[in-house]
Amino acid sequence: EKGSFYKFKLMIRLLKINLIIFIILSLPVFGNIDNQNQQENLNTWKQSTKTYIKNFNNLTGAFTQIDHVGNISKGNFWINNKNEIAFHYSPPSETIIIYKSGKLFFKDRKLENFQNYSINNNPILELLNKDTDIDRYFETSIIDKNIGKVFISFDNKNERNSLEVIFDYPKPILRQWKFTDHQKKKTNVFFSKLKFKENVEKQYFITK
Repeated sequence: EKGSFYKFKLMIRLLKINLIIFIILSLPVFGNIDNQNQQENLNTWKQSTKTYIKNFNNLTGAFTQIDHVGNISKGNFWINNKNEIAFHYSPPSETIIIYKSGKLFFKDRKLENFQNYSINNNPILELLNKDTDIDRYFETSIIDKNIGKVFISFDNKNERNSLEVIFDYPKPILRQWKFTDHQKKKTNVFFSKLKFKENVEKQYFITK
């Protein structure tokens, strides 16, 4: 009986050892499967977000802007079928900013006419341009919990004149962008109440 008991204990011990060895050997496999799933999810999000960006036209909503010194402004924005974007600020500023035709149009409530400036290599126009090779900006995109970030810059070594665009993850919805100007001043814009319309009224883009 004692011999049988010792044999039984030995079998249990061997089973435990074999189980531990199996778990240790399986860990890299499970890790590889997890990494593979993460990569597949990232690739799916990238493709969905690219399609979402390419269909930005006729997107409208509200925005809240926080500039580099902490001033807060609110208003509404529109993107038309030409992928031009108009920001109309609520009182007291009542400023209007429109990006179109390679220019930035600006008018505040004290001015009767728009001022305009030619802008080259602007990351906001780059984001909206349908002909942009958007794929290259997704090479450095990252996922951080429930958001995905895409960085648009014409010089990867320079933070100036860059745009960080933040979308929901896993379903891409525009949530925020952070613009860094040539003086490294940062402006955050948060988007809400987003919806797509059949047509965006032309009146929001009139600059005459």
